[in-house]
Amino acid sequence: MQRFLFVFGLFFFFIYLGLGLMFILWKSIPLEIEYTNRVLFGILLIIYAIFRFYRLLK
Repeated sequence: MQRFLFVFGLFFFFIYLGLGLMFILWKSIPLEIEYTNRVLFGILLIIYAIFRFYRLLK
């Protein structure tokens, strides 16, 4: 069970990291959000991914 939760946590770490990078780097995203707000949301997602990874290892 412990290994499954580790793999599951790692999976969501990569999901949040990918979403954050997607919001920052994808120029023609099909959402009507200003660029600065997209960058802020992307940074927030990346910080959350790092926090989840830290908690996963701890």
